[in-house]
Amino acid sequence: MQKYIIVPAYNEEKYIGRFLDKLLVTTKKVIVVDDGSRDQTKKIVQAHGVICLSHLVNLGKGAALKTGCDYAFKKSGADAVIIMDGDNQHEVRDIALFERELNRGAGVVLGVRRLDTKMPPMRILGNKIMSVIIMLFFGRYLTDIPSGFKAMTKSAYNSLRWQSTGYEVETEIAVKIAKNKLIYVEVPISTVYHDKDYGFNLLDAWGILLKIPYWLWS
Repeated sequence: MQKYIIVPAYNEEKYIGRFLDKLLVTTKKVIVVDDGSRDQTKKIVQAHGVICLSHLVNLGKGAALKTGCDYAFKKSGADAVIIMDGDNQHEVRDIALFERELNRGAGVVLGVRRLDTKMPPMRILGNKIMSVIIMLFFGRYLTDIPSGFKAMTKSAYNSLRWQSTGYEVETEIAVKIAKNKLIYVEVPISTVYHDKDYGFNLLDAWGILLKIPYWLWS
C-alpha cells in the first residue's frame, strides 16, 4: 500500500523545518500544502526537496487538505494518506500506529490525544463538548474530533469529501464518518503543545455549531 503524508501549513516558518527534518527520516513521500503563507514557509519546504503545493492566498485548512489529498490520490497514485499538522505538534514515531491499522484494512484511522495536564483545560472541555454534540445529533462518539492527525484510504476519502475550507473540516469529517457509518479505528498519539497557542479559536467553534444543522440535513 502506497501512503503519502499530507501536511497543511500556514505561516509555519518557526516549526516546519524541524518537523520535516524528523519526518524525512521516516518517509520521503511527503506533500506539503502551503496555504498562502506570508512568511518563509514555502522556501523552507522547497529547500527540503519535498512536493510543495501552493495556494496564492490563504484558503483555510480544509481547502489545503483537499488540495493535498486530491494530488496524492489523483497524481501520485496513493492508496492512502496520513494527515499531520505542520506545526511540529505531532510525533513522527506515531506514524507507525496509523500504518499498522491501514495495513490491517482500516479505512479511517483517527489520532486521539491524551487528555492529560499537557493539554490546555479549555481544549479538553471543548473536545468533550464537541464529541457529545456529534453523538447526540449523529449517533457516534468520536473521542478527539479536532485532532489533525488522521489517515484514510482512497475509498474512504471518496466517502468523506468535505466542503469545509477552514478549521471546521475536522468536525465535518467526523459528521460524515457518523452519517455514512464508516468503520474507523482510534489510536493514541502524543502531542507537543507550544508556548503560543494559535489556530482554532472561539469564533471557529461558534461557526462549527452553526453548521451542524446544515450537516444534519444535507
